[in-house]
Amino acid sequence: MSLQKKSFKERIFEIIPGMMFWATLFFALFFSRNHPVWVSVFIILFDLYWLFKAINGALHLISSYKRYRFFATLDWRFLVEELGDFSKYIEYLSEASRKAKTFRAKQYFKEEIERIGKLLTVGRSKANYLDYYHMVLYPFVDESFEVLETTIRSLEQANYPKDKMIVILASEERAGKSAQEIALAIKEKYGKDFFRFYISVHPDGLAGEIKGKSANASWAVQSVMPELERLNISIDQVIVSNFDSDTMVHPQYFARVMYEFLTAEKPYRSSYQPIAVYNNNIWDSPAFIRVVSVSNTFWQFVESSRPNRLRTFSSHSMTLKALKEVGFWRKDLVNEDGYIFWQCYLHYQGDYRTVPLFMSVSLDTCLADTYVQTLVNQYKQKRRWAYNVEYYPSLMPALFKSKAPRWDKFYKAFQFIEGNYNWATASIVISALGWLPLVIGSGNFGNTIFAVNLPFMTRILMTTATLFLIFSVYVNMYLLPPRPKKYSVWRTASMYLQWFFVPIISVFFGSLPAVDAQTRLMFGKYMGFWVTPKARKSSGTPDAMAANLIK
Repeated sequence: MSLQKKSFKERIFEIIPGMMFWATLFFALFFSRNHPVWVSVFIILFDLYWLFKAINGALHLISSYKRYRFFATLDWRFLVEELGDFSKYIEYLSEASRKAKTFRAKQYFKEEIERIGKLLTVGRSKANYLDYYHMVLYPFVDESFEVLETTIRSLEQANYPKDKMIVILASEERAGKSAQEIALAIKEKYGKDFFRFYISVHPDGLAGEIKGKSANASWAVQSVMPELERLNISIDQVIVSNFDSDTMVHPQYFARVMYEFLTAEKPYRSSYQPIAVYNNNIWDSPAFIRVVSVSNTFWQFVESSRPNRLRTFSSHSMTLKALKEVGFWRKDLVNEDGYIFWQCYLHYQGDYRTVPLFMSVSLDTCLADTYVQTLVNQYKQKRRWAYNVEYYPSLMPALFKSKAPRWDKFYKAFQFIEGNYNWATASIVISALGWLPLVIGSGNFGNTIFAVNLPFMTRILMTTATLFLIFSVYVNMYLLPPRPKKYSVWRTASMYLQWFFVPIISVFFGSLPAVDAQTRLMFGKYMGFWVTPKARKSSGTPDAMAANLIK
């Protein structure tokens, strides 16, 4: 629902993403009928394009996965403590490089020696991680005590000083008394374990806001800032982690964030992005949902190996200083997690980046009481994510006017446009439109060499691309938490067999939600924030996740 009347210019930008899809579909039908050869050439070129994207994505997945595995072997709490003296730390890195048994380890330690050496040349000789605080924010609406309790319990088990953690349970007034009672029960049980533990209540119906996470999160952080002043804590000393209510952190997450912050060239011009792994209840989820969830994780692995493309997504961390300077999260957007990067990028005229952590946080898959409702919830979640096209009216004009480096801002604009276009279009073109010239093509097209070879060439190209799923299956099995005892070996086998559903899932839980979101925006049928219901059966506990998180 629109908060204000949109201008003509804004409406034009809202129409663009949906129009791109529907124009593609219209022209595919028109030219398949009247110029089937043209469409055949287009389809073959499009399939080739996606074959190369699949190869490129697989290579980036392999690269990120190897780094992820290596980082899991490091003691980040120890490393961040060693930053108390950069010169001595370089000596440690040199010794570690000499003793390293793998090429990746040697390469990483050498890279760190060079990076820390550059900091020494600009006068940065030491850093004390205990000078800083982590503000950990959990906006929630009607989540159960079980979900929030396991979330906070995983935070308590983090390998990091709890007297440097400020926890905020950000509740909604509209959720009523029950939500407040749950928050108070959580604070009663865990509040004493942290430096400070706050409960905020976001008022309902404030002007200029939609009912969503961004308004709640902004209210929560701003409500606590006076407390920081009374505690004599500067905003320069605070890193904010905006987590979903079901986010269970890796034990070394905060040490990892602090290490990157203390060694970054521009720590206050950076966000810090973990890899979201949807594992909390994955053993309880249907096969369709597991494939969707794992695909989301793989996308983040791939993007993490391309820092120039990486954006904030879901649970992430950034400095309170940057957050305040850009005006906190926008309160009139559904998807605040991605747009906060753009706010920073535009505010700092391109001098902002997202740092990949190659460290996991674990969240819930979509799961409801019934199979049908689970599928419906998954569709709605993907549609909400695809609604990031809501950025178009504010982002595109601002990006082109920005004083950010010309090549960088145009490259990022292209990424955003191409990403949303492919999200809606790719699966449908690959799986369905390839047959259109054969079905409705006019004239003697059926007797041409294109008609004979089009199905064969398309099948070969897509089969080749599918072969790259093999490594994906391996990574998926590595990331899985231990199988609950109530499930048989057949459940493990189904984790392999589920990948046969990819072609179907890519359409129904990939393209169609994106088409839905873009079409709604095109016609001015604005979406609100849909809260994904959280459901647990047995596996979503810190204990069940422990073996996976410390891999």
